[in-house]
Amino acid sequence: MSYLKGLLAVNSEQTVKFFLGHLGKGVAPGATEAEVIYVASILAHYAHTSRGDTTSMPLSGSLYEVLESFVLPGFTAEGASGLQDPEILEIAGSQTLLLVGFFRDQMRRKHNLGFYDNLGRGFFGRASNRLHHGGKADLLRQVAQHFPGWAASCCKMSRTLREERYLLKM
Repeated sequence: MSYLKGLLAVNSEQTVKFFLGHLGKGVAPGATEAEVIYVASILAHYAHTSRGDTTSMPLSGSLYEVLESFVLPGFTAEGASGLQDPEILEIAGSQTLLLVGFFRDQMRRKHNLGFYDNLGRGFFGRASNRLHHGGKADLLRQVAQHFPGWAASCCKMSRTLREERYLLKM
């Protein structure tokens, strides 16, 4: 049994390297190396996170859930205050990137993806503004700036992975 467990076990580092290898083939124009690593880590994180995980904020299953979880709660009777916590904004941006990027072909049928590209860009931009300055703020600002390119890169990678499963490797 331990032999089988060893074959099936994949750790976080291996998963990040997997996504780095595939993202490297189609990086968003103007992106930095830090952005590539950050986006790969987002994809790796959600590859290891169950939607039923109760130890952290659960992954939204659709773009409707992104709206319900991160946008609508910011609208109150007093007006639209929006989210203020940079960590929550970063999570919202990363979930939006995963859904409009890696799952773009599936989301295209039901959603206006341009709207969600701008929403994801806004999440990362607001997170960076709440952090004010520093390396993390700069990184989130860059991801916000290149968000549509990152969504396209993730979509391209997803398509490649789906197509490669049919190739015979000799």
